[in-house]
Amino acid sequence: MKKCAVINDLSGFGKCSLGVGIPIISVMGIEAHPLPTAVLSNQTAYDSYKSVPLTDDMPEFISEWKKLNADFDGILTGFVTDERQLDIISSFITEFKTDKTILLVDPIMADNGSLYSGYTGSMCEKIREICFKADIITPNIAELAFLANEKYSENPDDIESYGLKLRSMGMKSIVVTGYKRDKKISNIVFDDSGINIAEANLYGGYYSGTGDILSSIVIGGVLRGMSLFDSVSLAGKFISRVICGMENSSQNTNCNDGIDFEKYLGDLL
Repeated sequence: MKKCAVINDLSGFGKCSLGVGIPIISVMGIEAHPLPTAVLSNQTAYDSYKSVPLTDDMPEFISEWKKLNADFDGILTGFVTDERQLDIISSFITEFKTDKTILLVDPIMADNGSLYSGYTGSMCEKIREICFKADIITPNIAELAFLANEKYSENPDDIESYGLKLRSMGMKSIVVTGYKRDKKISNIVFDDSGINIAEANLYGGYYSGTGDILSSIVIGGVLRGMSLFDSVSLAGKFISRVICGMENSSQNTNCNDGIDFEKYLGDLL
């Protein structure tokens, strides 16, 4: 079986990060090897949460992996709590990424035109440096603008311009996530084949963790031999189907709880 290192946090409530990455990557037939950046009582969108960063422990975990002669076909990176973790992740990539390794970076740092609380300009620059090492990145529209050093814009011409700018600067494949228009949600793929848009039906509003689900399905699909576009299309349709099922049910939902992906994992087999 192929192996994928998954570098992300573990949240007790709010379906996101390792809580979705491990089951999704596993059900797609890939070994998931978690390297936690932090343990949280619940994800950060709730009114309050307790976070225990594992910054001091991560190098020791990595050292033990080296003793096991670990090697990876894929590496997926996500949420970090501080700047030092970005240095650790950068060193991890240098140590473990080979010519055969697919590196997917989810540059978690912003949404709706603003940086997340606690994210500094220095942290964003280090995330940007890691993105240039990646084979695939999955920014939302705000993160795309920060990576391109441009103003936030939801104009499709600007999104295209920013994606092409980053490609011209040396970034490989870019998947711009969550563009909403005409009752559709689109993920825009910039790669060697050009610009391609994977559309799915749009249901409801904001749900926590959908970005983590998308990046997990994409890395799983690519490691299984699917094209990037087909992997992105699968992820978008999977998320859309889950949300449609929730919206059509009578249950009351807190969007911070995430989506009920567990019921549909069989679709990814």
